[in-house]
Amino acid sequence: MTSGERMWLWAQPLLAILAAVAGVAAWVVQALGAYAFLPSVQAVVTGSFVLPGLAVSLGINHLIVMARRPPVLTSGEKILLGVQALLVVVTVLTSLDPAALIGGFLLWPLLIAAAVTACVTMARTTLQMRRGAYALVVESGVSPAP
Repeated sequence: MTSGERMWLWAQPLLAILAAVAGVAAWVVQALGAYAFLPSVQAVVTGSFVLPGLAVSLGINHLIVMARRPPVLTSGEKILLGVQALLVVVTVLTSLDPAALIGGFLLWPLLIAAAVTACVTMARTTLQMRRGAYALVVESGVSPAP
């Protein structure tokens, strides 16, 4: 596996950790009643729900990809991961403006759709890779390893 492939492989858990930390920070800010640090309704929703959900999604995606041999992302999956990262950046930046609530209403569904698409794509690709590997083992007459 090349260093570039490793970078792509570990980008998902890194983004998941960043999203989880931001989500926990939003929860702590709300628990302390320091809403000045969450300048808009969009920031509250993004921090409380969208980012933690994204963290879970990216974590699951990483586990799915780790079931592959070798655990590498396809070109399409890299594009989906890049789209998710871009949507997160735009969502967080627009969350800073109280007048940009419409941005959240537009961006949240796009981010959720991108996350679901990435998860389904990674699961489907992993299943196809594993089935293909199993088919090769069966054709060769060698018993598969447990």
